[in-house]
Amino acid sequence: MAFIEIDGVRYPRITIKWKNIVGDFSTVSLEDAKQLECRLIITEGYLFDCFEDDGEMYVRTFATYQKDKDEIAFGDRNCFPYTVLTRESKRDLDAALMFMNHEDRSA
Repeated sequence: MAFIEIDGVRYPRITIKWKNIVGDFSTVSLEDAKQLECRLIITEGYLFDCFEDDGEMYVRTFATYQKDKDEIAFGDRNCFPYTVLTRESKRDLDAALMFMNHEDRSA
């Protein structure tokens, strides 16, 4: 699995495909209203972590980082509810989490 290593921590590279909410505030015909659909968005970056809050799972990613002396900072960050991910992305995420968990135990 492709990854980057930052200060001894390996972050797997991941592509996440997710469904984005789409809104429209204009008045349209019945046929036009039926055309409104969620859009598939593709995010590429590195898996930061996953966490659970109030019974729901979330995924955090980043795409950029900086390392100055002893300080590390992450940028281009996202936090996704697990439920908006496609099946394929959930499968890929599970593999990335296994990679991270294996790395944690190996250290």
